[in-house]
Amino acid sequence: MSLTSALLTAQSALNTVSKQTSVVSRNIAGATDPNFSRRIGSVVSGAGGLTYLSVKRSADEALLSKFVEANSFLGASDTLKGGLDRLSGIYSASNASDSPRALLGDLRDSLQLYASQPGNTSVGESTVSKAVSLANALNRGTQETQKLRQDADNDIADSVNNINTLLAKFEAANNRIVSGTRAGADVADDLDERDGLLKQISSEIGITTLKRDDNDMVIFAENGVTLFEKSARSVTFTPTSAFSAGTTGNEVYVDGVPLSHGTFDQPFGTGRLSGLLQLRDQTAPAYQKQLDEVARSLVSMFAEQGTGVPTVPGLFTYSGAPAMPTDATILPGIAGSLKVSSAFILSEGGNPSRLRDGGPAGTPYMQNPDGSAGYSDRLQSLIGAIGAPRTFDPEAAAGNNKSLLDFAAASISSLEEKRKSVTDTNDYNKILSSRASDAISNVSGVNIDTEMQSLLDLEHSYQASARILSTVDAMFQELFQAAS
Repeated sequence: MSLTSALLTAQSALNTVSKQTSVVSRNIAGATDPNFSRRIGSVVSGAGGLTYLSVKRSADEALLSKFVEANSFLGASDTLKGGLDRLSGIYSASNASDSPRALLGDLRDSLQLYASQPGNTSVGESTVSKAVSLANALNRGTQETQKLRQDADNDIADSVNNINTLLAKFEAANNRIVSGTRAGADVADDLDERDGLLKQISSEIGITTLKRDDNDMVIFAENGVTLFEKSARSVTFTPTSAFSAGTTGNEVYVDGVPLSHGTFDQPFGTGRLSGLLQLRDQTAPAYQKQLDEVARSLVSMFAEQGTGVPTVPGLFTYSGAPAMPTDATILPGIAGSLKVSSAFILSEGGNPSRLRDGGPAGTPYMQNPDGSAGYSDRLQSLIGAIGAPRTFDPEAAAGNNKSLLDFAAASISSLEEKRKSVTDTNDYNKILSSRASDAISNVSGVNIDTEMQSLLDLEHSYQASARILSTVDAMFQELFQAAS
């Protein structure tokens, strides 16, 4: 081999090693980047004995699609689990001792004690106090349930804004990919960015994708509505300023098409947005209906009745008094306005003995007109009513023809069953998402040990090539000196 050939060979080896070192270094630098795909370099022989480095992007479209799907499932179930945990936590303190079911049991027990001592004013006052605690608990339950809906509505607005932002970034990346592909340029970094954006979008809303010529991509929502095709579609939503029982939240629109939670797949939807819609429009309202049925039943159960006069609220009253709520029909929001009438509260000028005697609405409602201290018939009647089967609105979905105590217990039970189901599904989705992420990492990710070993090998190759180049250079110097 001539000295010139040796010099060219050594220089080519140095260039190749330098490029390979750059690929390995980039792999190591990007090892912690979730949007990074590995670069694989290979040396290819060229004309005239020269070599060049070929670099390709290591990625698996099928695994990416599976990860996107799993990520969407997790987004929905994780959101629902958080909401159900909040609902469960309303009365979870002190082993649910402040739940409507527990407080109704306390009221019944206090009524039984009062019935055994009907002349004991302090026992009567304590019984009224139990009723106040029950009404306050239902008020608090309504407030927390509607606050959950308001928070979900606010989060929906945030999710929509985030989706629009991500779609705009996706459009920019997709345009660079398409134009770069047509020009034959390296678009690996842009493909990495686009994959990362897909992952982020899928956590907000369930999506499917379609790949077309020139690496162009189309994104669809789970119900088939187009989110992106050449350009990002507009996702719009108008937040609701305040929520109360019966308030209907606004829909989310994609390019003018409503995107409601009912269109999403899976038992609990896909994507965070689906979970938020379900919380706001299904889960929380369903629990509110049960609270309202408990409150409505209390108003009816403790109502004042008399001969020739209309039935009116008694111990428990509400914002619609003196009208009575319709039997077996949910009255939206009654649990939020339920309270104990001042006529029974001693500190508000009332008299607890009216619970025993009746008559706060006037003389025709009086059942113990003589004020006998031993009279307990009305108290016994109220105790029996608490344990008697009642008719509930089927929309409350907590059973029918059962006592109010059993209905309140069924309400808690149905909430906890739903929470357990969502928790189990969420745990499964976490595993599924983690496995999908690991699978992608195994295929296109970076192993630090392997890359460091490659870097050491390349360093040795570089040192050897450098020594060859140095030797050839020294030989040239000696020839030049001899010629002179």
